[in-house]
Amino acid sequence: MTEVTELTGSTFLAVMSSTLVQASYHLYYGWMGALSIAFMFLVFAIYYARSRRALPIIVAHAVIDLYGLIRLM
Repeated sequence: MTEVTELTGSTFLAVMSSTLVQASYHLYYGWMGALSIAFMFLVFAIYYARSRRALPIIVAHAVIDLYGLIRLM
């Protein structure tokens, strides 16, 4: 996101491209699954664009993954 913002000068473009890339590598969930989690990635990208802090996003992603793992048991 940092590079896209610096190259284009557009935070909006950086957020949208980040969301698109992250959703695309979750296509193994299927199109609807990837689309449904794209909202979460959009929130994460907006948070990062404003705060420039990745650790809270990493922790949130880990919590979400743990929740999904627990639900499988």
